[in-house]
Amino acid sequence: MPEEKLITVEPYALLYTRAGAGVCLRDPLTGKVGVIFMELPDGMALEQVLKGERPTRPDTSSLLAHLLSAMECRVRLVLINGRKDEVFYARVAVEAVNEVMEKLVELDARPSDALMIAARFGTGIKIIPAVWESMENIFPQLEQLETDSVDSRAPVYVADL
Repeated sequence: MPEEKLITVEPYALLYTRAGAGVCLRDPLTGKVGVIFMELPDGMALEQVLKGERPTRPDTSSLLAHLLSAMECRVRLVLINGRKDEVFYARVAVEAVNEVMEKLVELDARPSDALMIAARFGTGIKIIPAVWESMENIFPQLEQLETDSVDSRAPVYVADL
């Protein structure tokens, strides 16, 4: 993982659109809120995990989480490490420590999977400063959504889950 100072972000809200779900990530130090969009089923699954619910049928991230837990692995870090246009990139650092070995493995991941793993394991989410700076602060738009007409869907705030 990079040596530069990383920014810690946390899930703040979920936005549902016809095209998918936006996961709003907030920097608790500055209040900036950035958004990463994912497919609608991924956003709905993430909402379930954040609510502490289990899916009726395991999805891919559930399978991976069960596998990592069964192998007594620990997810040390979830990092949003790149962006090209509107496509984000992520890495997940997994530590395996047992009587035979100690190993730290970094895995490339879709941000939706990485965020799901972070939620399942209670792992912090970090983002590279250049990526964070490239993201628009949508906090004012979130506030506006709350005051708009009843026809607009308000954000689902993670703190309320």
